[in-house]
Amino acid sequence: MNHAESTKTVAKLGTADTTTAQTFTHSIDTLGYDYASIDVVFEANAATTNAVATALKLGQGDTTAAYTDITAYVGGGSGGFTIPTTSLTDASNVVRFNVDMRGKKRYLNVSATPIAASVVCAVAQLSKAEVGPANASEAGVAAVVSG
Repeated sequence: MNHAESTKTVAKLGTADTTTAQTFTHSIDTLGYDYASIDVVFEANAATTNAVATALKLGQGDTTAAYTDITAYVGGGSGGFTIPTTSLTDASNVVRFNVDMRGKKRYLNVSATPIAASVVCAVAQLSKAEVGPANASEAGVAAVVSG
């Protein structure tokens, strides 16, 4: 079995620019999965060598009503990570969070405030399922094509 076939995708694409005064958020229900790999993608922008975001973090919660920051996943925070500095005209404005869900709460929440107005997207691949998805809907996609 190909283990990628037992994953679920949870994606959110901003429909308009998130400004430097706004925060993009994406809540992810991880029920039934022991691992999450989350890519946060920032749209290419005017050339700069600043960090891709002024704030970027991952929180956890028992519900979607309130989240607590996960220290290791707080950009610029004590015990966290350094938000990468990159040219926003580069095609690789992606930050990945790899999360072992064992011992974590059910819901994850991505919060991202871009350095410059841009469309932000977050795509989570949930894996290590108790029971893998049986169809496209359960996999979180419109269609599954395998060959």
